[in-house]
Amino acid sequence: MLRPHEMSSVVITGPKSAQEPIIKELHDMKVLHIVEHSKNELADIGAPLESAGRLSEIFVKVRALMSALGISKKGNFELRKDLLDVGLSVNKINGELNFSLEELKRADAQLAKNESIRQELELLKGINIPLDDFTSCKSLASFTGYIDSYAAQLKDKIPKITKSFMLLESKAKKKSFIALFADSKSAESISSLLKKSNFTQVNLTNVQGMKGTASQNLARITDESSKLQKLREDILGKIEKLGASHKEFLIASESFLREQLEKAEAPLKFASTHNAFLAKGWIPTEDLKNSIERLNKAGHNKIYIQFEPAKKSQKAPVKQKNPNPIKPFQFFMDMYSIPTYREIDPTFFVFLTFPIFFGIMLGDIGYGLISLIIFWLLKKFMPKARNFFNILMLASFVSILFGFLFGEFFGFEKIGGFHLWHIISRAEPESMFTLLFAMLIIGAIHVNLGLILGFINIYKDHGLMAAIYEKASWIILELGVAMLALSYLNLISISPFVGAIFLGASILMIFKGEGVKGIFELPGIFTNILSYARLMAIGISSVKLAEVINHYAEEMFHSGGFLILAGILILIIGHVINLMLGLLGSFLHSLRLHYVEFFSKFFTGGAKKYTPFGLKDE
Repeated sequence: MLRPHEMSSVVITGPKSAQEPIIKELHDMKVLHIVEHSKNELADIGAPLESAGRLSEIFVKVRALMSALGISKKGNFELRKDLLDVGLSVNKINGELNFSLEELKRADAQLAKNESIRQELELLKGINIPLDDFTSCKSLASFTGYIDSYAAQLKDKIPKITKSFMLLESKAKKKSFIALFADSKSAESISSLLKKSNFTQVNLTNVQGMKGTASQNLARITDESSKLQKLREDILGKIEKLGASHKEFLIASESFLREQLEKAEAPLKFASTHNAFLAKGWIPTEDLKNSIERLNKAGHNKIYIQFEPAKKSQKAPVKQKNPNPIKPFQFFMDMYSIPTYREIDPTFFVFLTFPIFFGIMLGDIGYGLISLIIFWLLKKFMPKARNFFNILMLASFVSILFGFLFGEFFGFEKIGGFHLWHIISRAEPESMFTLLFAMLIIGAIHVNLGLILGFINIYKDHGLMAAIYEKASWIILELGVAMLALSYLNLISISPFVGAIFLGASILMIFKGEGVKGIFELPGIFTNILSYARLMAIGISSVKLAEVINHYAEEMFHSGGFLILAGILILIIGHVINLMLGLLGSFLHSLRLHYVEFFSKFFTGGAKKYTPFGLKDE
């Protein structure tokens, strides 16, 4: 539990003829953590199996099809086809999809074009003349667009330029839309006149060549767009039906192809010569005997397997060894860092203390019950995050327990005239010192536990004296400070000189173990312990906010009438906000006390997680 599974390094060598069956067996066994080979003078990197190219091609098509058809990877379906049939089926589905997508593309393009035409026709629908009149006569110049002035003002000015003109007007919001026809000889003069009216030309490129009026063409375009929209919906329905009918096959194919491609590309991680291959990696020692037997059988005893337990100098991958109740808390280690092969795995201690710290801070029966229900529901809807929600459910349960110890139910200490039983009340000022002292004691225990774990780690790797200088020295420092303080306060009958000796000796030991850096960090051990005061502070702030919410709600209830509803809203909204703040604060600060105050005393981390070849990610 505190140490990972023992690992053994394994080297597999054999002829190229045995490579493929060995890869297949390794994939089925799911025990070998492969160490990738780097090209050197002795051996090159292996080439993928012949099937890799074809597999990759089909795999890419399947992934593209799943994306286009909106198919998620949820589900576990059996594939009843070989690679050839899979390829043919995938190509057929891809062809059907591409045909539908081309139809959809054409429909969308025509709809977009119709929309542009419609916008131009909307401008002209108030001008009741055939559209081909705009371009049919080359001796006429036409002007279409918006002006600031009313067209009536133009009617008085245009005759001064030319007698041959026709002016049509359509009101468009604050401006006027006009269509002006005049003889081409006066085009330049009319253009100058229009500029003075802030004329903005509108190019009607989409309606050129159309016959009939704008209103007639608008009706035709609207009808055509309706039919295109119906066609579009039919195509989308066909695509949706295509996805539904082939969902299971595509999911199964994706899984199958991913596995086959993983096997086909495995030689890229091996060392290779013209006639032989070499694969290196790690296997849990407990699986070693069975693995060797299976590999020899698969390779028809043509391979050679060399193995040995992990050496001190080797960086073996880590397969954590935790019982099922503790495994969810590996989530926090994955977030932070994987413990090295040789150091203590802190997951068990996080399992013990994280829920307690969380529970102390939230510490309310009502809040604990609500959060427990919320996280249980979220776990149902988000199964991939079940480990995270299992942690929070346990923390919520512990919050309920501390709620009973503190006698709090949504901040109330009294319900229906009865005081809730409690050991200590966080609402009473006289309890503050007791709570603070208790939290500092918890902090001292937690920090020193970290130092003890650090002592064990260093002792194992570097010997007793190194462990004393680097870790035990800090415990001696704390003892020296405590003895000095207690003797000066006459709480113990020991001379302050004894505490001073402990203090001086510890400083020398720290300097010996950590150098100048350790001397500068001397106050750090006490600030680390003081950080645990936040367990009290965050909890009390939540209590006080709950009290304020309850107080204002009660005043509303006593006022009666409409204010009762306001009181209910204050209770609901206020406690929702307080619960959210409480959950966030309890989670983050519990995590901080572990990552910063606790882990810093012993934890190195930085190892690679054991990821055996062939094992699917959860």
